[in-house]
Amino acid sequence: MRLAWTVRRNSYFDSIDLMRVAEQARQLAGVTEVAVVMGTPSGRSMLTEAGMWPAEAPEAGPSDLLISVRASTDTVAHRALACVEELLSAARDTELTRADVVPRTTASAARRSTSTNVALIAVPGAYAAIDAHQALSAGLHVFLFSDGVSIDDEVALKRRARARGLLVMGPECGTSIINGVGLGFANRVRRGPIGVVGASGTGIQEVTSLIHRLGGGVSHAIGTGGRDLHAAVGGLTTLQAVAALAADTDTALLLIVSKPPSAGAADAVLRAAVETRKPVVACLLGHEGATPAGVRAAATLEEAATAAVRLTAGAVRDLERPRPPAAGPRGAVLGAYSGGTLCDEARRIVGGGPSHRFVDFGAEEYTRGRPHPIIDPSQRNGAIVGAGDDPSVSVLLLDLVLGDCAHADPVGGVRPALAEARARRRGRDLAVVAHVVGTDLDPQGLERQEEDLRKLGAIVCTSNRIAAETARAIAEGRDAV
Repeated sequence: MRLAWTVRRNSYFDSIDLMRVAEQARQLAGVTEVAVVMGTPSGRSMLTEAGMWPAEAPEAGPSDLLISVRASTDTVAHRALACVEELLSAARDTELTRADVVPRTTASAARRSTSTNVALIAVPGAYAAIDAHQALSAGLHVFLFSDGVSIDDEVALKRRARARGLLVMGPECGTSIINGVGLGFANRVRRGPIGVVGASGTGIQEVTSLIHRLGGGVSHAIGTGGRDLHAAVGGLTTLQAVAALAADTDTALLLIVSKPPSAGAADAVLRAAVETRKPVVACLLGHEGATPAGVRAAATLEEAATAAVRLTAGAVRDLERPRPPAAGPRGAVLGAYSGGTLCDEARRIVGGGPSHRFVDFGAEEYTRGRPHPIIDPSQRNGAIVGAGDDPSVSVLLLDLVLGDCAHADPVGGVRPALAEARARRRGRDLAVVAHVVGTDLDPQGLERQEEDLRKLGAIVCTSNRIAAETARAIAEGRDAV
């Protein structure tokens, strides 16, 4: 393999633009990896650790762009570098045609539009808190996609927002739906009476997509950031969101989802939800505290969505179950996930001790200076290929996430890795169990994505819970039920 690299001086680009450019360049024949990151210490460190930045490379500052390509030959590598340069230039030209003068700060952008009321921030964590404070000063709510924000900065931002009557959704907020408008990775769902509050991006995506599949609808889905129910944060944004939905006449029921919360924050949030006098459904993964009267506790995201639809609509459509596969050889489950809450839920369902392994490729350790796996599957694809060489793994468990900002073809993104993994098995079985998070309204097409997975020999499940139970059954050498 050959490595080619370059530094593009004073060339700041939005992280989502960089993610898409890298993904497009990776499609070139002979290219195995492309990294396009800003020259921050964390970005350079990430490239060095991946073996994609040579020691002789010149120093770079946070406003410089680092481009690195690994390919089969020098010719292919330099062709990929040229492709990246062309894509970046096209992105910059498109940006300039949208406006004669591009705002250089959040504050100046806010001044240009009196109707704007929310700022979407996706910059490196070291700068994200500064931008968020600028947005609050301009009177804007904040959707903070960035990770790498300290918990002290998070608390300071959320307390300041609360004092100003504003919301800070994040940091690490992947999804919100406000008045039917999706932010981040949100899926397209019908409107309805169920208001969702989530300290979990893919948790919100799973429940809102299932609500849609089950025949229900969503009034709003307010993301709070995965640490909002941490003891140090105390549910600051979740409590604000609960109060907002309590006052919203279009919201008849509250559905609260969270990664494992602190006991104190969970108790405060559930008590506040009960005080709204609206029906409440809660799925707080790992929460072992008492559930107050008036709260319908759910053990899984699917159970929460089903309960919410049943309480608001009465009737619930059935979710399809996959055909029970023939019992295969016993072995371990490898859960390779792009969503942290989905990964945690599946781990709890599969159980079974240390032989099973679960990796959340959306965790900060994997996304610092790199694209999120919902946009760029390359890191997870490496793990998928690696499963082909591991004789202990009998089941590969995957989530594929649709949505407006997600990969344009998630199944197409993992197809080469699945083919390579199976080629390396040399006759040994490798079952693939997958769940597609999304709806028929999403641009990628839920039905098309599920059918493409089936063509690859995957067992396609309509919820993460069903997928995890199916994977466990196959690994245990029994038919799924």
